[in-house]
Amino acid sequence: MLVIFVAFLASQAVSDVPANTDSEFVFARVQFNMTSNWIFSYREAPWHHDYPYAEDLYLNMVKEITGVHTNSESYKVVQLDSQEIFHYPFLYFSEPGYMDLTPKELANLREYFNRGGFAMFDDFRGRALNNLQFQMKKVFPDRDMFKLDLSSPIFNTFYGIDSLDMQPPYMNYDSGKPTFWGMKDGKDRLILIADADNDLGEFWEWVDKGEMPFKPAAQSVRFGVNYLIYAMTH
Repeated sequence: MLVIFVAFLASQAVSDVPANTDSEFVFARVQFNMTSNWIFSYREAPWHHDYPYAEDLYLNMVKEITGVHTNSESYKVVQLDSQEIFHYPFLYFSEPGYMDLTPKELANLREYFNRGGFAMFDDFRGRALNNLQFQMKKVFPDRDMFKLDLSSPIFNTFYGIDSLDMQPPYMNYDSGKPTFWGMKDGKDRLILIADADNDLGEFWEWVDKGEMPFKPAAQSVRFGVNYLIYAMTH
């Protein structure tokens, strides 16, 4: 894996292009309705963070490590209120702390999960977890998000993860210790995973630019690959 990883450190970011339809997996990043306060904090929309550098590294690693046929152009931005989300079994959400779901988005996301879709929520800290839990409670009023531990099958699908302790790529004033959260359907299947106080996409972007030490970046890739394999096999 080290040889593969070092080779990809030199890869360059791809330009904005449509997803490659020949791929077995397309990385679908979700654009969602947000609260207005993000404007005072960021120069770009939070859902857009690390795009498309994170996609580039992650897609290449998925191809080389798992054998799933994909490539660095196999990514797409999808609108949460669009029927297009149903084309993709794995959705990626960045900065859900700013998420403010509309009625159409709520209905779409509920239907997406009910059809067997899986979502990864990434890049958020502190009280942002409260907002994600609040939004998901609107999607499924009778369900709760819960903290995951190593016994969850998602941590043993492709890689055998031996610890959930990891150092995030950076910390803000409201950062805590990284934790992992999930929600299940009626058949005891995880329908989502949330990386609280962490940012796997940032690891993937920085290592793609050659600006991240190998060890923590490799750890972030192992988590990301496990999420995808779980989503594809459960």
